[in-house]
Amino acid sequence: MINFAIDLVGNMYKKTIIIEMKKFIIASLIGFVAIGMLSSCNKSKTYAQRLSDEKKIIERFVESNNLKILKEYPQDSVFKSNEFYFDTSSGVYYNVIDAGSSRRIKTGEELYIRFKGLTYISEEDTTTYSNINSLQPEVLVYGNSSTYSSTGWVAPLKNVGDRAKVKMIVPFNAGLASDNTSYRTAYYEEIDYRFEN
Repeated sequence: MINFAIDLVGNMYKKTIIIEMKKFIIASLIGFVAIGMLSSCNKSKTYAQRLSDEKKIIERFVESNNLKILKEYPQDSVFKSNEFYFDTSSGVYYNVIDAGSSRRIKTGEELYIRFKGLTYISEEDTTTYSNINSLQPEVLVYGNSSTYSSTGWVAPLKNVGDRAKVKMIVPFNAGLASDNTSYRTAYYEEIDYRFEN
């Protein structure tokens, strides 16, 4: 009789453990499903989706402004006002308004940048930004990317000289830090370059 009572208590204990394990497994599965559903409802886009969206935004901008994209840099460095060279190494589109002097910037030389007509073509916001009248231009050290506010700004420098002026479309990943984190595509009506020496 004692063995029967021990077996009965043992079997009840085993059943309780099995029931508790089933509850734990079911609760865990429900938790995993809930987490999966919440993460799939997340409206943030992947980086690849943002790049794809930006490509469409730039295409619309090019089309609505009747711009012609050049795959080769003009041999005479002369651009029509609606022609933009696409620099494949940086992803930047630029139009040379004035090529400046024949002197090219040297590695380690300071570069002073002023701009006007900065708008974000990826947003509804029509605010225009400028530092053209600022006491302090943007200052970069050519060849030292840690000093670059925007990597896109240096793309034309292989083709232009001191006192050059360009128009530019800068993708967010080559733009200012705030453009990069906000995924904003910039259009500059004019960027002016001045070299240190």
